[in-house]
Amino acid sequence: MDTVSERVAAWQPVADGNGIKLLAEAPSSPAPLVALGAGHLEQILDNLLDNAIEAIGDGCGTVRVSVARSDAGTILTVADDGPGMTPQERSRAFLRYTTGSQNGTGLGLAIVHRLVTANGGTIRLADTPGGGLTVELELPSPDES
Repeated sequence: MDTVSERVAAWQPVADGNGIKLLAEAPSSPAPLVALGAGHLEQILDNLLDNAIEAIGDGCGTVRVSVARSDAGTILTVADDGPGMTPQERSRAFLRYTTGSQNGTGLGLAIVHRLVTANGGTIRLADTPGGGLTVELELPSPDES
C-alpha cells in the first residue's frame, strides 16, 4: 500500500513540528490491495493522521500506522498514545460536529466513517494499550467488493 507510505511521509513534517513520532509498519510483500473509490484512502489517512497528531498536541507522543492482511481484506490501524476518548465520546465520534477536543470541527471521524462504510468496510474505535485511541479499519479487497 504505497498510499500509506506516501501519506505518512506527507504528514511527517507536521508530526516532527509537534515533537511526535510518526511510525509506519508495512506488511510483508506483496502489499495488500483495497477496493476504495478514487482518493478515498488518501482522505481517510489524512483525517486519521490529522486527528491523531492533534490529539497528542505539542510534546512527546507516538502515532503508529500499520497494515495487515485479514480474511476479509486488509486491516489498517492508526493508533496514538494521546489522551484517548471516553466510552461516551467513542459512541458519538462518527456523528458530524461532535468532537472530544476544543480545537476540532468534529468532521474528521464522520468523514472517515462515511468513506469506509460506503466502500463496504468497517471501522472500530478502541483504547490504545497504555493510553490513547486506536482506529481500526477493515477494508475490502478488490475481489470482495
